[in-house]
Parts: sequence; structure tokens; C-alpha cells
Amino acid sequence: MAGIGGFSGRESEVSAAWLAQEVAAGKIRWVVAGRSGAGFGGLPGDTRTGSKTAMAAVAEACKKVTLPSSASATLYDCQGRAAAIAGAGSRQAS
Repeated sequence: MAGIGGFSGRESEVSAAWLAQEVAAGKIRWVVAGRSGAGFGGLPGDTRTGSKTAMAAVAEACKKVTLPSSASATLYDCQGRAAAIAGAGSRQAS
């Protein structure tokens, strides 16, 4: 398991293209999306987008897995969806 975006979800800027490449290589299949910023607000003046674009591409391109209603996260299965992630990332960035 690896975090995308750091502790607050905004520390690193992960691109949808990078994520698509990792999915295509078989290094990433499952993506867990927690609540926005894992419950943390942004710092004043912080304009970093972090993983926002990549995660929006995942939400658009990958298959959402049904979890129990008590789960506080969303699980996506991205196997075989690298091209769709890259395309969604291109649309998100425009």
C-alpha cells in the first residue's frame, strides 16, 4: 500500500499519467479514496493540488467497488483501465 498525496492528500503532485502508467505496468490495481484530504483542511495560502486530478481520473475511469455502508472510504478497481485513467486525467487537466 502506498499513499498518494501524502498525509493531508496534498503534499505530492501525482499525475493521472503517472498513475495510468503504474496501472498499465501492473504495479497498482486498487485505489482507496478517503474523504477529501482525509478529513484535514488545507493550510491558508496552500495552492498545491496534490492528488486531486489523479483521484478525479480514478473516480471517472475505474470501477467503484461496493463496500459496507459503514466504510469511510471508496474502493476502486483500476485493473485494465490505464488508458481510461490517462484520458480522464487529460480532460481533468484542461
